[in-house]
Amino acid sequence: MATQEEKIEETLREILSGSVDSSVDLASSTNFVSDLGLESIQVLEFVMEVEEHFDIAIDMESLSDVLTIGQLAKVVAELVKD
Repeated sequence: MATQEEKIEETLREILSGSVDSSVDLASSTNFVSDLGLESIQVLEFVMEVEEHFDIAIDMESLSDVLTIGQLAKVVAELVKD
């Protein structure tokens, strides 16, 4: 049975898959900038989609250390459980 964080990570991959090259494997360790080549505005647009999907607000301080899909999943999981 998948944990909540794993389910969130899968949802993040689904949201992101429509915006990136389909040849890239979207794993927990996938880096938004170095692996996917996203620019900061594209990352922010993705985060806005995530916020809307989960009905949460992610503050910029929480995002400052987020570089990968897995790290973002942890942040979202913390906000969803509150």
